[in-house]
Amino acid sequence: MEKEISRKFCVAPMMGYTTPYARKLYRILSKNSFLFSEMIATKSLIYSKSRENIIDNDFNNPVALQVGGSEIDELTKASKIAIDYNYDEINLNVGCPSKAVQKGSFGACLMRDKILVRNCIEALQNDKIEATLKCRLGLGRELNYEFFDEFIDEVSKSGIKFIYVHARNAILSGISPQGNRTIPPLSYDFVKRIKNKYPNITFILNGGINNLDKAENLLKEFDGVMVGRLIKNNPFILKEVDKQIFKEKNKLIDESIINNYFEYIKPKLGFESIFRLLSPLLSIFFSVPHSKTYKSKINDYMKDQKIHLIEDLLIKFVSERNLS
Repeated sequence: MEKEISRKFCVAPMMGYTTPYARKLYRILSKNSFLFSEMIATKSLIYSKSRENIIDNDFNNPVALQVGGSEIDELTKASKIAIDYNYDEINLNVGCPSKAVQKGSFGACLMRDKILVRNCIEALQNDKIEATLKCRLGLGRELNYEFFDEFIDEVSKSGIKFIYVHARNAILSGISPQGNRTIPPLSYDFVKRIKNKYPNITFILNGGINNLDKAENLLKEFDGVMVGRLIKNNPFILKEVDKQIFKEKNKLIDESIINNYFEYIKPKLGFESIFRLLSPLLSIFFSVPHSKTYKSKINDYMKDQKIHLIEDLLIKFVSERNLS
């Protein structure tokens, strides 16, 4: 890899959310944050005609393509596709606990077979792209540091340089994927211990990071942080990341952010659903009091494809509130 890429602050891969359009908005808001695609199964990546909907990368680097799979030949092909689409990194999902993912033999259930995970990472490795891993601490309701340590020890034999750790176990039955984000207890201590044991690997911490102050404090102890729902629920927080986390001036004006994003999506109207194009911005209404009138008007405008009125309304909304 020729260029030095910071993974100090990463936006987590989120199914249905970190679309190419969301990543464009995130990049407008922050030039330094490291971005991720949604997870895509290797079979879909290789064979699906609609893969562009997930993997299109309109120069939003630095960015990683996250894949789910355990077939060695498919992973090798996936890595080559990621290179073709100008991704900086290809990341193997070994953290998702959903039943659908388990049926496909990828996600968190792969932590049962640490040798297979090592082989998968080796299949992804290519001198033109970084191959990385996102995992949990372990499986089941009981935390077990020895299990985590043995897993990382085996994976480290691949020569992997970057591992993203959601600092909870994955519970594969009895609770939903949503429950898996909150019910299993956090253990930042496990990640701290493993980081100290494997100094040649950069560990990025994920889980329970619900504001930028917490992220900034955790960076005193960890190599990097990864956040998901915080950004999904209010992407404008990214406007503060370059300033607070990277100590750079950010002179972005909310109106210009909206304008820049709409200039990007307007040519795509008619080729893509208006809801999908606007979805990354619509999350700014999350938990904002007295936003019902705005949401109702935008829904009406969307039905009539009145994109200019939506743009004006969003500018008015963000100008009235300090979203970051």
